[in-house]
Amino acid sequence: MSGSKRTMRDWVRHYSNGSISRREFVERASVAGFGLLATESVLAAVDEKKNGKPHVDEHHHGHAHPETHKNPNQTNRNPYADWMKAEGLPIYTDYSVFNLRALEVKPWKRLGVSGAYIDLKGGEGVNDAYICEIPPNGKTTPQRYLFEEVVYILNGEGETAIWNAGSSAKQTVRWKTGSVIAPPLNTWRQYFNRGMQPVRFLAITNAPVVIDLFHNLDFVFNNDYVFRDRYEGEAETFAAGPEQLHQKETTSEESEQAAGVYSWSSALIPDARTIDVRTSKERGAHNKRIELQLADNTMQAHISEFEVGTYKKAHRHGPGSHVLMLNGKGYTLMWKGSPKFSEAPNHVRVDFVEASLFVPPDGWFHQHFNTGSNPARYLAATWGGDGRWFMRALGGGGRTHRLGKTSIRKGGNLIEYEDEDPQIREIFEAELRKNGVENRMKPAGGQP
Repeated sequence: MSGSKRTMRDWVRHYSNGSISRREFVERASVAGFGLLATESVLAAVDEKKNGKPHVDEHHHGHAHPETHKNPNQTNRNPYADWMKAEGLPIYTDYSVFNLRALEVKPWKRLGVSGAYIDLKGGEGVNDAYICEIPPNGKTTPQRYLFEEVVYILNGEGETAIWNAGSSAKQTVRWKTGSVIAPPLNTWRQYFNRGMQPVRFLAITNAPVVIDLFHNLDFVFNNDYVFRDRYEGEAETFAAGPEQLHQKETTSEESEQAAGVYSWSSALIPDARTIDVRTSKERGAHNKRIELQLADNTMQAHISEFEVGTYKKAHRHGPGSHVLMLNGKGYTLMWKGSPKFSEAPNHVRVDFVEASLFVPPDGWFHQHFNTGSNPARYLAATWGGDGRWFMRALGGGGRTHRLGKTSIRKGGNLIEYEDEDPQIREIFEAELRKNGVENRMKPAGGQP
């Protein structure tokens, strides 16, 4: 066998297993002197064998080519909105989604499964979310992109294969209902359903910022750059032992917890519903919390839990914080303007159960209330937090973070119990009576 034929066979093998992209294959073939028609013929044969159907060019992920001419009259075009619409999925917009498991999904050409986009009002072009559903024994097509994401498994069991461009080494990560996984930035990832029931997961992302910034889908979805500072195939990236949780000292004024922050450092949480959380009174009575440092992302996440018959202190911050209820029952009040709930011109109430999702808009006060018979726990993903990285910009998500533990009396964004509107307590007590739950908040000042 000649050297050129042997080389082509090697490239075919690498392309077939996803270790090189279609563009890389074409470029290598061109440099080696292979003709375009022969190259395309080989690719078509490999694609048909891999997929059992004609190839959809991964170079553009099924999207039309961007406009190559400049329109002198173009004004305020939004690349992210264009892209999301072109994906052809349902797009859910409101302040909240009551039950993510019941959300209707439709076939998703790019991923080869089904899905839906969630673009809630509080996302405000900073963060978004999507639902992905995989049938039994199904799988997604391999994907990579230049935006970060936090993935929560709503139901099902399976695994994700993860690998870097140009590498044939794949790491397989197992997960189940309740798991959180964060594939490192721009790695290839492919999800497999290994159970007998459909898998459904929620992904919270910073795609709106990335796509709007570059307004070039080829750059975002077909970029060969490998972020080796984040991931080079290390198994410990997805370690899930108790040693991943540690307390780090905090000396920065940006920290919300002066006494130190408990932080989980891994790109995998086996079960976010049961992971150990630690006392954190800065945000409310009987409150527990841990930070999540997932895949060395700039986008942060945390898990918070508050006990039966209690509620958290009201606070406000920038946009994009997607609050996903992991368990519990209750409601959240959101309002804009006056710290006094009853005086604010805009009010929104969100009733929640497990698998509810909501996003407080930019600068709106919001307050969480547990009226059920079990502790209420949620996962929140956004900019800011007590992770390794801190984002000052993006609509105040970062710069308002440091004020989340500071009283409005001192120019901050936190309403202490003793300063809250009396109507807050009246609504809460009425809900407890209706549900037959004991009030664990003291009558005066709200402290337990």
